[in-house]
Amino acid sequence: MFLESQLPNQTTHRWLAAARAGTLLILLAALVGCAQYQPLPDTAGMPISPTPPKQAWTLDSATLFALSHNPQLIESNTQLALARQQAGLANVPPPMSLGLSLDHPWQQGLFNAFSLSVSQDLSFWLKQAPRKQAIQARLRQAILSHRWQAWQLAAAVQQQYLNIWYLQKQTRLLQTQIQWVDQRITANAAAEKAGLITADTQALLLANVAQWQQMAHAANLQRIKDSAQLRQLLGLPADTALRLTEPPQPALSAQIINASSIDQRPDVLALKAAIDEKDAQYRQALIDQFPSISLGLTRAQDTSKVQTIGVGVNLVLPSFDGNGHAISVAKTSRKLAAEQYQNRMLQIRSDFAALRQKQAELQRAREEIEANLPALRQRLNEAEQAMAQGLVNANTVDTLRQTVVNQRLALLQNAAERQRAEYALPALVGIDPAVLPASNAGANPSPTTTEH
Repeated sequence: MFLESQLPNQTTHRWLAAARAGTLLILLAALVGCAQYQPLPDTAGMPISPTPPKQAWTLDSATLFALSHNPQLIESNTQLALARQQAGLANVPPPMSLGLSLDHPWQQGLFNAFSLSVSQDLSFWLKQAPRKQAIQARLRQAILSHRWQAWQLAAAVQQQYLNIWYLQKQTRLLQTQIQWVDQRITANAAAEKAGLITADTQALLLANVAQWQQMAHAANLQRIKDSAQLRQLLGLPADTALRLTEPPQPALSAQIINASSIDQRPDVLALKAAIDEKDAQYRQALIDQFPSISLGLTRAQDTSKVQTIGVGVNLVLPSFDGNGHAISVAKTSRKLAAEQYQNRMLQIRSDFAALRQKQAELQRAREEIEANLPALRQRLNEAEQAMAQGLVNANTVDTLRQTVVNQRLALLQNAAERQRAEYALPALVGIDPAVLPASNAGANPSPTTTEH
């Protein structure tokens, strides 16, 4: 009797030991495929600054350098990689549900019972088409947004480069005139004491030099500000010296502009992708108004050793409104995305028309200045010769010189505005600014030190 009473206990212990061993093996197998924790690298220190080129900067080299080292664009690269990973994660099907239960009877004459079940959510496969389209559209948005950010970066580098270059030319022109006036004031000091010239002559020279000094000071301050912004765009330290060469004229012919299309701008394509995403989400919301289906298989044995195989279906019913609110939100979101696309197209066409009008007005102003400037220079030369003969007073000569200098400054500013408009046109009409064809006619390869 003692041996017979101990037999069920021994069977129970063996069964429990086998269950524990099987569970442990399953857990170990699951841990083998698990990823391990990796600590975040030390980000407390300052990032390593890129090494600038030893030769002078050109407009193309500055643009390409910014596309490789701009901190915001590097962050955008990481965001794009994250978007790709998220798109891949969204395509992973939901895991299957596995259930296992074991029952051991304590009464004699009965058998161990178990139940094994496997279930899978079929809604993932039934709703795969609209969900996959939405994921692909969202990924296209991320890619196109990153590309548009690169376009904007290239255009910003070009604009800052042009600003600095023309501010340098303006400062050199003003400094030359200031030095000439200072020499004139020093030379006229003795003549004024001798009564050969009046005080009005010196006063006019002092007024001219004060005005030009103020303009030179404002140009230097703006150059310092633009240089700092250009270094930030290039990802360079604040104390990096910039030596710039003369920027070339962009070779944009009428055929290139006419062949371009604003529909191919990355931001426009991103808005189209947004419409596709919202449309796919709208169709997914329509499917979500139907119940979600899960299918399961069961394999069981009771304590009487009766084995069964079964099939189970699980339905998840939507809310009582038939998912109406979600459908309404998705439909309105699609309408909003379409309106944003239309507004962007209208804005681009308006900006293009305004830029073309600005270019026409700048060209007209340039022609007027270039038509008047030779006559003013000739009058100035004649007045200087007449002053040497005592036929014209110095005030007339100084007034003419101030007019000539102001016209030269106006012509320089006009050239800067025209070239900035020419470099702003490609991205506006759908041409990548980083691969913009340029004409080097008239370019001076000699560098100019921006800052020491």
